[in-house]
Amino acid sequence: MPESDTTPSLPFKFIGGFALSTKSIGGILAVQGFIQMIATMVVFPIVSRKFGSLMTYRMVVISYPLLYFAVPYLTLVPVAWRMPAIWAVIVWKVTAQAFAFPSTNIMLANSAPSTKVLGTLNGVASSAASGCRAFGPTVSGMLQSAGLSIGALGLPWWMNALIACTGAILSLFMVEEKRRTFESEKTAEHDEDRPLPLALDANEIDPALVAAESLNASSESHLATPGSPLLTRMSLDIRRNVRRDSKT
Repeated sequence: MPESDTTPSLPFKFIGGFALSTKSIGGILAVQGFIQMIATMVVFPIVSRKFGSLMTYRMVVISYPLLYFAVPYLTLVPVAWRMPAIWAVIVWKVTAQAFAFPSTNIMLANSAPSTKVLGTLNGVASSAASGCRAFGPTVSGMLQSAGLSIGALGLPWWMNALIACTGAILSLFMVEEKRRTFESEKTAEHDEDRPLPLALDANEIDPALVAAESLNASSESHLATPGSPLLTRMSLDIRRNVRRDSKT
């Protein structure tokens, strides 16, 4: 948006943008993606191991209301300090996003009562996220138009801040679930020395063996197919031998 030549009426009535060129915006978006990649791949694992998924999630979710509330006021920053302020907000935003989404996925997976519903949980979560991404810009655009008509540039941002406050409050009541050991896994651990059954329910096989079974199936398709009794027995034999070797 172009810069405003209208005197602001604080705290809420002001308009105007940064009048950035398309080239500048493209450069900012490119660097933003790089920063988020570093935050996700390097910083997040360190912070998550130290504080846990829930505490990491709370730290950034509680900061979101302040972030959304502050962004519109960047247009009032003196020109000399404008770009540093923009970069500070961008680093804040992408780091918070890099911490929030993986933590959410980890906690969602750990809360599953059974491996049989993991696909359903992830499908519902992805569908909800996609629905919000489709619904959010439409509502935000309407709010921005309404805000500009009354001279309040920050209206959509401040509505986001209210929604983020709700999320921050809800995060205080969340409980972090540890990864569960399901009955099928317990049985496999305690029955290592017993005769193996010829077949198991495919849904009860350790998820870590799924990739191994797929690899075996691709290289030995003439012997068995994934989930067949022979392949299941082979994969469990491999698992037993690996555990015995590790103990030795």
